[in-house]
Order: sequence, then structure tokens, then C-alpha cells
Amino acid sequence: MLMFRAWEIRTYRIDIEEDIEKFTPELSFKHFEKIALYTIKHIVQWIVLACVKLWYLLITKGKILIQNRLPKINKLLKKDSIGDPRKISFVQRAIIESKIKIKKVKEKIKKEHEEEIKNDENEVDKF
Repeated sequence: MLMFRAWEIRTYRIDIEEDIEKFTPELSFKHFEKIALYTIKHIVQWIVLACVKLWYLLITKGKILIQNRLPKINKLLKKDSIGDPRKISFVQRAIIESKIKIKKVKEKIKKEHEEEIKNDENEVDKF
């Protein structure tokens, strides 16, 4: 079959069609969807960051305005610390306890890992 095809090409019995197609990128719906999601993600992030930035600016400017120009309102809004300042709040206590638990788990895993390594070395030495 290959020899026949070569004979056809040599004797010009068949027209050789060259693929002279212009490059047309094939963009699928999936590709457009990825581009759209990517741009939407960045737009939403930009909007959120802009809102948070404006919120913090307004809060800080408001605090400065109340502290300097309206001292009576500042006294009303000021939090009075009632109780012992040395007493730890519930949230702080929970955070400290969770940190301690995490450390204990890390130490336990480290000890188990070291024991496994020692056991593996002992088994290798036995052979």
C-alpha cells in the first residue's frame, strides 16, 4: 500500500493538498468559564479589600473625631474595665488550652516516630 501511494505521488496521479489553514484557536466554553471565574475572583477580592480599607479608615477617623472634638461622647463610649485585670477571659483561656493540647499531640507524634525509627534500626541489625 505504501509503494502504491509513493507511485501516485511520483507520477502526479493524486493532488497533494497542503494544509494551508489559518491558525484559528479553538476556545471552548470551559476555557471561557475559567477566564470568567478568574476575573470575577479578582474583582470580588478587589471590592472586598476596598470595602475593608474604607471601613477601617472610617472607624479610625471616627475614633479620632470623637476623642478630640467630642470628649463627652468619648466618656460615654469608653469601656469601663470592671473586675480583676489579671483574670483571663474565657476566649483567652480556650486559646491557651488549645495551644497546650497541640503541643502535647506534637510531642506524642514525635515520640512515636522516634520509636518507629529505633524499631526499624533494631530489626535491620538483627538480620
